[in-house]
Amino acid sequence: MTIRACKLYRAAALLALFIAPLLEIQPAVAQVSAASTGAPKLAFDAASVRASTQNLPIKGADFLNPAGNAEPPRSGLFSWNVELPWLINFAYDLRSSQTRRQAREALPKWAQESWFTVDARAEGNPSRDDVRQMVLSLLKDRFQFAAHIEKREGERYALVVVKSGLGLKQHLKDTPCTLSSAQRDPDKFPNVNPPYEAVPARCGVSGRELNHGGEHRLELLNVTMQQIADALGLGLPLSVVDQTRLEGRYDAVVDFGPDSAEENAGSSEAIGLPPLSGALEAQDGLKLVRQKGPVDTFVIDHIGQLSPN
Repeated sequence: MTIRACKLYRAAALLALFIAPLLEIQPAVAQVSAASTGAPKLAFDAASVRASTQNLPIKGADFLNPAGNAEPPRSGLFSWNVELPWLINFAYDLRSSQTRRQAREALPKWAQESWFTVDARAEGNPSRDDVRQMVLSLLKDRFQFAAHIEKREGERYALVVVKSGLGLKQHLKDTPCTLSSAQRDPDKFPNVNPPYEAVPARCGVSGRELNHGGEHRLELLNVTMQQIADALGLGLPLSVVDQTRLEGRYDAVVDFGPDSAEENAGSSEAIGLPPLSGALEAQDGLKLVRQKGPVDTFVIDHIGQLSPN
């Protein structure tokens, strides 16, 4: 894992603290193709999109994160202030950092850097997937946006099991999502951020800083192996495919440090954790194997400047 990937994980971990458990993963291409068929078009009843600035606080990132499953507000009112790629990631359900990076880099420079405020209304208590289709329609109507996902041969990671009986445990049905007292021990982890008394462990995927030296914890509770693969893919330069052949739901925790020893060298808080790949294998018996295979490739067919409200 590279230093850049560790920094991505820091950002992903902080964001994950504010999201609910992950959705059951569905292939992104299936959702996109459904939107492009003869199915009825879903669109907001009213929507305003206007240019904004990065100086305004980010709004709506928890909902727009494809890895989250925050429910639409009962009021049907949405208010977001984000970069355009956030809307694209949500509309096309882009879960891996590799595909998100492709989508951003395929955009013209103005679209990569511009921020937009969206205020929208949807009647009738739409589902999260309904709102995804509404954002897709919004991109098409206001930016003349068209894109598709296709499979191309490329590099990827395969998630496999190399040793059972370690930290990866099957999550029993109807049991709470908790961590052991040793994992929450304040004497062993005095600098964990956020502390467990403020933000307890929760079902789904979340992350914490173990110290200021680049060491992190990824908590994966009551999730499928595909969800674990997707969570790992958020912080790696390549997408991750699940090849464990494990069914059901699982709990796993991985404590890891950066690749570079220098990044930790000046920190008295350092625990001395191995990088992600080594930590994953030693703690949970899982391994990331680099391989060639079909990977999702995001292709932009057309984009235009924002049209007036």
